[in-house]
Amino acid sequence: MQTLKVSLKGHSDIRWSSKSNAIKPLNTQIKEVYGVLQNMIANSLNADTTSSAQSLLKNINLTFLFYLDVWNQILGQVDRATKALQMKTLTLDKAASLIQVLKNSLQEFRNTEFEENFTRTSTLVNTLGITNTSMRFKKKKRLELYEGQDDGIHISYEKLMEVADDFGFLSGASLYNMSTIELKKAAMDLAMKYEKNINCAEFIDEITDFQHVVKSIIPDHIKSATVIELLQLIQDYNLKESYPNIEIVFRIFLTMPVTAATCERSFSKLKLIKNYLRSTMGGQERLSNLSILSIENEVAGEINFEDVIDEFAAIKSRKVKL
Repeated sequence: MQTLKVSLKGHSDIRWSSKSNAIKPLNTQIKEVYGVLQNMIANSLNADTTSSAQSLLKNINLTFLFYLDVWNQILGQVDRATKALQMKTLTLDKAASLIQVLKNSLQEFRNTEFEENFTRTSTLVNTLGITNTSMRFKKKKRLELYEGQDDGIHISYEKLMEVADDFGFLSGASLYNMSTIELKKAAMDLAMKYEKNINCAEFIDEITDFQHVVKSIIPDHIKSATVIELLQLIQDYNLKESYPNIEIVFRIFLTMPVTAATCERSFSKLKLIKNYLRSTMGGQERLSNLSILSIENEVAGEINFEDVIDEFAAIKSRKVKL
């Protein structure tokens, strides 16, 4: 604690971010950790402490330091992308772009920066005075480092892109650039997939007319308009009755979950709400209401309780027979 600026952390198997949080402090402070272990061996009066320090110090070699540096970079990139993918306002098309950026970054790291990691690790080994510098590292082993990452990223990207492509013609840039024929074809393909929700013939007629409306209302920034901004335009100009199918399609696209993080947080809230002191809570309705207040705490914090009290007081009292 006297030597390290950032305390070392453990990791959890069920929380991906914890792995990056555990690797980063150790990688940036490995010199200090190495020095503390040496001081423990030299000055400790406890045999168990000395033995544990010697065991840890023996494992800090060229191979360990190399993998530590590599995984610090890999997990750092993945962690930043994961946090961005958990944003509530993120749409499928933006999520697909973020995953593609992460995939490209990992591929570039594998192809170009691997040798730099080895050079940096070799310099660190010489600085620490480590004598065990033997290391066998084959190309096949190098590829295994990224195999699991690439497979998972590729599957997520393909599925998101498949859905994003179906709704891609609804963005402002597509409405500005696509011809009427291309727009009708894309609308027909989407309507066939969601035939239970939208009317195909009406949707095709609406999308061509909506293209001209958007160009007239927001001509200056139509190219940068997002789906949520176009839906807000329909609400602001009371166009829901004129373009009901387009409004439904916008809502379908915007309510598709990018990740399951929000759902998992909802289940995590139950442990905080129904704790030991509330273990005898019997009413399902009360538990549901408390969960909603906890999950939507940002909305609940903006409620004016004086207005709620006044509205409750204004309700006509009803007599109930006992």
